[in-house]
Amino acid sequence: MSSSNSNKKVKRMPGTARMGLTLLLVGAILVGVGTYVNRGAISLYGLILVIIGFSTYMISSIVLARRKRN
Repeated sequence: MSSSNSNKKVKRMPGTARMGLTLLLVGAILVGVGTYVNRGAISLYGLILVIIGFSTYMISSIVLARRKRN
């Protein structure tokens, strides 16, 4: 029995893009928890993590696309 993953093309994600998505996810969770427990500082810290994570992911994706083009 073959798995369905063997037929799909595996796309490798660079470590910086993976780190950016992780920061984005952790930041979003912190914003949600901070809002739920009415802690503005936790929400602000989470928002900063979301911004950094999104920026890291986007920059990594742009650099990877430029490398593939050249």
